Amino acid sequence: MESPLADALRTLREQLVQPEGDMEVLRELALLLRDVSLGWHYLPEEMRSSVQLALRSAVPLNEGSTQVLLEELSAHQKTIGRAAAQAQLWRYPTPRDAQRAYEILSDAPATNSHIETALLAAELLPPDSSLNARADNLVRTLYAAQPFSEYNAAVAALLGLAFLQANGVEVNLSEAQVRQLIEAIAQQLPLNLPEMVAHQPDPRVWSDILDALAARYREVLLKTERALNETQLVRLESLPETVRATLQPAPGPSFEWRYLTLQDLIWINSEVTRSLQPYSYDRLEEATYYQYSYRQSRDVPLQAARFLWGYLKYRPFAQGNLGTALIATLSFLHINGYETRLPAEHAAEWIEQVALRRKHPLDAIRQITAPALQGTQPEPLRELVHHLIEQYEPALHTLGMK
Repeated sequence: MESPLADALRTLREQLVQPEGDMEVLRELALLLRDVSLGWHYLPEEMRSSVQLALRSAVPLNEGSTQVLLEELSAHQKTIGRAAAQAQLWRYPTPRDAQRAYEILSDAPATNSHIETALLAAELLPPDSSLNARADNLVRTLYAAQPFSEYNAAVAALLGLAFLQANGVEVNLSEAQVRQLIEAIAQQLPLNLPEMVAHQPDPRVWSDILDALAARYREVLLKTERALNETQLVRLESLPETVRATLQPAPGPSFEWRYLTLQDLIWINSEVTRSLQPYSYDRLEEATYYQYSYRQSRDVPLQAARFLWGYLKYRPFAQGNLGTALIATLSFLHINGYETRLPAEHAAEWIEQVALRRKHPLDAIRQITAPALQGTQPEPLRELVHHLIEQYEPALHTLGMK
């Protein structure tokens, strides 16, 4: 069972990666709790007990409890700062280092909106977390935040390897190991970094470490991520007509292949939130195209999993994205000949587990689906959506406007 501190750090990390709410308050609290964790063993016993009590009282962390917790901890800011200053200092990348990594790989200037927040989230780990655990968290948090327009897996991998090097681990991976690392990052699998020889921390500045690692691994990093992107998602209209013809689905349980359109998703979101929400057209378009997949477009559960992952990645609407993802994914399965067996009382937890990357989307889809009986005809989409919204009303209420 997680300690109150570990639980609070994990929750804050998740909230920072998917920015919602009062981000200024969240960042201030994250900075304080990062220092609490770093200096935990140097805090007076009475202070540790007081912090644990405050954290227990603040669970679950929401807008109100976050503000109260911040005020309680701020009263001890000097003591917390002194304790953190006595602890081992890890050499984490700065926002400029992360931008440098992207520019090395892409040969283009970095444009991002929340790299500083993502890097702060990457430092939120319990006391006594190992170097490998910190490297793993840095890589996963950066990839989950998707701060750059492309090459997020490659940038996360390069920064993770540089972090190990900067903190005293000799990095000497083969090309095959680098490929496996990129694939594990992109597919949310265990990273399984090989055992590396520890030595004194690398005395070079971060930019020199990044340059040296990029000189060795840049080509394989980029080649692997490009290959993954090409096999996972290709826009149908960008393919030659002869290729598009080969991608038409074979008859499945519903004997036809049906996709949700941009207009369908806008309508579903308005039904879920009961209002017309602002949205990013580009992000909505990207999310919608995750229904299509080159070479694997005949597997309904796989397509549903890709759509769910893509939608949660882009979150195109101002509000109601989790509820929309739930209803849209279930609708996609139903209109393509699958039954779903997701109890209403577990639906909110099910979608949140995927959104927080605690459950792989394909595992989540397989957990709840089964082919419909042969000859079963799905309802018209709008009737189906209204039926699902009614069925999962408690879950949508729990999810609120997330």
